Amino acid sequence: MGLDITVYYWGPVGGMNTYGRAIGIYLALNQAKKKYPSITYKMKGPSEMPDGTGFAVPAISIDGTCIAQTPAILIALGEEFGLLGRTKAERLQCMQGIEDMNDVFGEHSKWVEDEERKNKWFAYLEKKLAGKQWIAGTDAPTVADFHGVFAFEWVNKKNIDFSAFPNTSKWWADIQAYPVVAEMYASCVDGRTMIPP
Repeated sequence: MGLDITVYYWGPVGGMNTYGRAIGIYLALNQAKKKYPSITYKMKGPSEMPDGTGFAVPAISIDGTCIAQTPAILIALGEEFGLLGRTKAERLQCMQGIEDMNDVFGEHSKWVEDEERKNKWFAYLEKKLAGKQWIAGTDAPTVADFHGVFAFEWVNKKNIDFSAFPNTSKWWADIQAYPVVAEMYASCVDGRTMIPP
C-alpha cells in the first residue's frame, strides 16, 4: 500500500515541539505502518498547506486530497487502514468514541470546578467501557482510543482525578502501555511534549 501522506501541523516540525491535537493522527499512522510497512508520511508546518485546505490544523493530504479537522481525519485514516473496527457496530461506536473524546477535551477545564459535571462525564465513560478494554469494544485500539490519548493528556494537565472510575482508569493505563502510544511517550525527549506545556 503506497500512499503519499502529509500531515500539516504546528508540531513537532511546524514551530512547536509538541504532538498536540495531532496525537491521534500520528498514532493512527504509526499503527498503520505496523500492518503496512511501506507506509510513510511527511510532517510539514501549516504554512505549507495547499491552497483551499482551510484554516484549521491539523490537516492531512492523502494522495493529493486534503482534509482538515482532527475527527474527520481520524475517520478517514480509520477507514483507510482498518482502525475503525471490523463490524458496523464497532465502526459506529468508534465514530461516537471520537466525538466523546472530542467532548472530553472540550469539557475538561470545566471539571476542575464542577465536580458534578465531571462525575456525570466519567460515569458515562465508565458505563461505555464496562466489559471492554477499548472504547469501541474492539480487540485492539481504534482511532477513538488514539484520540483519547490527546483528550486525557489535558485531563491530566488539569490534575482531574478520575481514580474512582476503575474502567476508565484501566483504559487509560492500557492505552498508555499500548506499543505505538508507549513509543510516542518515549519520543518526548529534548523538550518535546505530548501537549503544549
